[in-house]
Amino acid sequence: MSSVEVKDLSVRAGSKVLVSKVTLSIDPGTWCTIIGPNGAGKTTLVETIAGLRRASHGTISILGQEIAAMNERQRALRVALVPQHPVVPSGMSVYDYVALGRVAHHGLFHSASARDRTVVESVLERLSLIEFRERDVATLSGGERQRMVLARALTQSTMVVVLDEPTTGLDLRHQMDLLELLKSEVHECGLTIIATLHDLTLAGQFADRLVLLDKGEVVLDGPAAQVIRSDELARRYGMTLRVVDVDGSDVVVPVRR
Repeated sequence: MSSVEVKDLSVRAGSKVLVSKVTLSIDPGTWCTIIGPNGAGKTTLVETIAGLRRASHGTISILGQEIAAMNERQRALRVALVPQHPVVPSGMSVYDYVALGRVAHHGLFHSASARDRTVVESVLERLSLIEFRERDVATLSGGERQRMVLARALTQSTMVVVLDEPTTGLDLRHQMDLLELLKSEVHECGLTIIATLHDLTLAGQFADRLVLLDKGEVVLDGPAAQVIRSDELARRYGMTLRVVDVDGSDVVVPVRR
């Protein structure tokens, strides 16, 4: 069974079509990254898959169950979302914010269990956030905040995680650390990741599969190396791109006009 099934999905905002007739089937343990120029519909697509937006047409199923048939708690047990611009309330500690990811498991009016606390501690450790656990979330840098938001998503312990530009605000080392962590979750836990990334080099290096979106439609869908080296990629971005092999990895270099 596929982790995520998107069938003939369209999303509108008034009369404007944001996503048009998208069909995807994503297997367990797969990292699928959505790429495309600004305004292509990437954020709309991943937010709809995560249940944050309502589809105008078509269906989305997570682990065999349609998103439209789930309540909020059921959805939170199946798919976690890391938004591009998360709303982070001040006056809350990092630990308490990350622990919100466990609410779907123990319920809003019940105390966290020993299992819940163990999960939170483990995620804080893996994302190098232990030293910040008592800090007010409002005091974090942009990169620290992004890691904290990812930590909350991982504490949900879902088998599908959706990320919209997860490296925003991170320096180079923390970008690589975060993406390597996610890659290990894919390999070791069978996690399914659906992400958007502007950086084509990182997209090609970490994703198993790339989906090129333009004007709300899927233009290319295939193995990362195949899509990165496609002439269609440069055409859709409206510029010349050179792909260079560096120690076995594809590096995408934009060429000045």
